[in-house]
Amino acid sequence: MNEWPQALRDDPAAELELADNLINKADALLRKHRGTESLVQHDDLPILTDVVTDFDDGIPLLEEAVGGNALPAAADPRQMQGQERARLVEHLVQIDTLIAREVETWLTNELPQLLSRELDTLSERLRIETIAHLRATLLPTLSDHIASRLDELDN
Repeated sequence: MNEWPQALRDDPAAELELADNLINKADALLRKHRGTESLVQHDDLPILTDVVTDFDDGIPLLEEAVGGNALPAAADPRQMQGQERARLVEHLVQIDTLIAREVETWLTNELPQLLSRELDTLSERLRIETIAHLRATLLPTLSDHIASRLDELDN
């Protein structure tokens, strides 16, 4: 289910860099939407009122993802009638379910691989540090014991 390009999956550093880039863009979009975007300008990021027309064909439209029904024209909940409001709530529940399902699927597919890589790295680092510590602390003590035994044999 992993749709990342194979080159990214083979190179964890490139994959992390791309993921960080996407997270930074999402963070910038949220800041822009909140009106605190004056610190950093990201004019290439749309805000919720922008119409995005240049999207990848592989990415489904939100309407397709939640069943093809468009949201009511008056998207301001204060101006909506009962049925429109219920329909909007239904769409939001569908979107929430879709997002939760995708997050769960991603965690199921990706988290074990990420953990495995990190545990392998930790294991190797711990092995190297243990050997270095052993050489620095235990070997001198063992050498002293061996030297004292050899001295006793010579006497």
